[in-house]
Amino acid sequence: MRILKKVILCLILSSLTTFSFALPGFKPFLPDLNGEYVYYKDNTFERESYIGLLCYDENTFQLRYYAPKTASLPEKIVATLMTVDSSKNFMDIVGENVIAADYSSEEDVDIVNYLHNLMYDFSAQRISLGELSPQTENYKNNLSLQENGLKVSADLPQFGGEVYITYDCVIPFFNVKQISNPDGKVLFECVSLGKINSTEDTSFDRYVRIPESGRVKLNSVKPKKSKKMECSVGNQKITLDETWEQKNEMMWVQNNDAIITMAIYQKPKDEVPPFYFQYILIRLLLETKVDNIIDYASSEVIFMENGFKINATSFMPSASKTYYTIKYLTLNDDGDYDFMSFAATKSAYIQKRSYFDKILKTYTTK
Repeated sequence: MRILKKVILCLILSSLTTFSFALPGFKPFLPDLNGEYVYYKDNTFERESYIGLLCYDENTFQLRYYAPKTASLPEKIVATLMTVDSSKNFMDIVGENVIAADYSSEEDVDIVNYLHNLMYDFSAQRISLGELSPQTENYKNNLSLQENGLKVSADLPQFGGEVYITYDCVIPFFNVKQISNPDGKVLFECVSLGKINSTEDTSFDRYVRIPESGRVKLNSVKPKKSKKMECSVGNQKITLDETWEQKNEMMWVQNNDAIITMAIYQKPKDEVPPFYFQYILIRLLLETKVDNIIDYASSEVIFMENGFKINATSFMPSASKTYYTIKYLTLNDDGDYDFMSFAATKSAYIQKRSYFDKILKTYTTK
């Protein structure tokens, strides 16, 4: 069964090259995929605003402006489809179809023009930057998700002129992670990555901000003592108790509160550049999928000698639930990554954090 798990996860990684493409004028370190998208929080607007960029294929993109409803303002959505000539070595938008906007509103017209200009500006800046990888000079690597990347100065009139752009290979398309002014104020920052899996997948169009966590006062609950049981997948082991139910050979759940899975990510068959395998897994594991919005901006990647750990918060709009997730990836003797994922509802994690932490400490890969 170990071989089966490795093959399944290897197929996931193989598909990254099968359906990949590159934007005009430069070659990204990680392949961009049909269906991938990225959302940014844009602080240049007076109201809370988000900009989304979705790639259907190498020629077709959707740009979406989204502003949540407030006490005094209704929700605002402006969206446009753009067709790009991918045969060129520069950004050439050859067609555009505005699919959500009020043309009687000067504000909506300005937003459409703003989205249009973003594509040209980001493309020109990225082409000018040239090759970008974790081995690029001055690229900060293996520090943290927020610190990693390459920071360069640029002139962007739409953002007030002189700014600093932080590029990160984990971010799809133009690799823009953050834009800040000379005083350090963040003007534009990545808040979510994602991927639609079919034409019926509406997760990009249904993107909403993740609610502020706030302070939740809950009494700590001490679980009743239960008989211990050792669970394993390959050379990975973790000690649970009888309150956990095994759903299949890779998954255990505790009521509707928590879930643990273990598997293996097999290294690419073809030779790849240094850090490629690591970076593509980080992108894959931080992408929003269907009804589970991952808060990229607050996520943590902790690099260790033999692997890395990902801490993230996600929100499920359909259930109005927030989840805490912890993922461990450990490089094994075969050059593959042993993978363990823990996820719990926010309320369960706050109530039983000590209990869950003790379980996670029993996880081993030898």
